[in-house]
Amino acid sequence: MLFVLLRLLAVSGYDWHTTFALLHTLDLEDAPGLFLGTFMADRRISTVLLILTVPLAAFYAAATRSRTAPLVVTVLIAFLVAHVLTYHQWWVPALAVVLALAVAVVAARRRNDEPGPAKFVLHRIGWIVGGMALIVAAVVSTPWVPREHIETTSGPIEAYVVETSPGFLKVLVADNQEFRILRDDEVRSRVELTDH
Repeated sequence: MLFVLLRLLAVSGYDWHTTFALLHTLDLEDAPGLFLGTFMADRRISTVLLILTVPLAAFYAAATRSRTAPLVVTVLIAFLVAHVLTYHQWWVPALAVVLALAVAVVAARRRNDEPGPAKFVLHRIGWIVGGMALIVAAVVSTPWVPREHIETTSGPIEAYVVETSPGFLKVLVADNQEFRILRDDEVRSRVELTDH
């Protein structure tokens, strides 16, 4: 719930009225899309998160007997591959590997009974990931839906369609975070923009 509230505040530019309007566009089944869309909405954020989380998840999977950790690593690697193929940032996996090797070297130099950064991270992985998620939620102002070019009877706008209901669209205008409701007869065309 805290993640969703921080996302709504960040997307609305921390405007109370816009946050309130956006709140009413969400349903419980929107939570997975909102969560994943947050990390995929801004390529700079997703780049940093992939560089940090892939080695962190791999380190956690190797150091514990968790059955779900290898699955998480597999999904994160798939995200990493998709990110590289989409944005052509071939240096991202290289940096993730360098970070993983640095963590492995630090962990190998420490004895098991000696407290160190590796053990600290391992025992607090949930808090670290949760803290990272809340920071991202509070900082990323790009909504969790794609940006669209919408031709209306009163002129073109670029906006994020946050809800589509019979007879109208609820949109967040990209330039000024203004929340608007457009009737279907006002909308001439919609084109999804790939750059976000």
